[in-house]
Amino acid sequence: MRSNFLSDNISFPFRDPHWVTKLAIGALMILASLIIPLVPLFFVAGYCLRICQRIIHDDGPPHLPEWDDWSWFFRNGFRLSEAGLVYALPGLILLTASYLMVFYPLITNSMYTIITNTPQELSTNAMELIQNGAILMGVATVISLVGGFFSAPAAMHMVSTGSIKAVFHIREWWEILIRAPGKFLGALTLISFVSIILLTIFTVLTATLIFCLPAAIIFSIGGIYLSVTASALFATAYRAGALINQESRSGGKNA
Repeated sequence: MRSNFLSDNISFPFRDPHWVTKLAIGALMILASLIIPLVPLFFVAGYCLRICQRIIHDDGPPHLPEWDDWSWFFRNGFRLSEAGLVYALPGLILLTASYLMVFYPLITNSMYTIITNTPQELSTNAMELIQNGAILMGVATVISLVGGFFSAPAAMHMVSTGSIKAVFHIREWWEILIRAPGKFLGALTLISFVSIILLTIFTVLTATLIFCLPAAIIFSIGGIYLSVTASALFATAYRAGALINQESRSGGKNA
């Protein structure tokens, strides 16, 4: 499948004539997850899994599927979420804790100022908490990036085999990873960079309180776009690595 790896996978959603409707439904699911934790995200994960299947199994170009089987999306989205979190979870837990340490004092201070109409300086304990949170955030970011780098091919291997146990078959997906490391690394770098920007915008706007709703809408729209493009990027990287690995094995047998 010859294509411009990054540009084709980044732009593919907009080639669908019904992309506005399809992405809007996904954005509503992410928006709902801000009220109902996790559950709506399983539908989004299942939707993304359908994108991955088309690329990995059919070697077809990325395409936005229809939202036509909600039970399938939920069931398989849960499985994909499990696969994706196996290696990324430690970093995500630390990253969440660091965000709370940094932004909780800022948000509570802003709320106090708005409610009492009295400027309030951050206490010494709050400043120490923010500083420690910033340090932890740096460590957590590195751990998250490493975990994400390994969780991507592991999750795609689950999609390829249809078995959740495949994420633990490290030797199998490692052989595919090392055949196309640049594609996996490029996808992870791009998605991580955009995700950090999106989270920063969301956090800053949320801290103002006045822009909480616009922040949630921006986060939801950006979230669904990142989800579908990340799925296409990682699935394409896996497919490329799998093809190279297959050709290498065939060449070895022929030799």
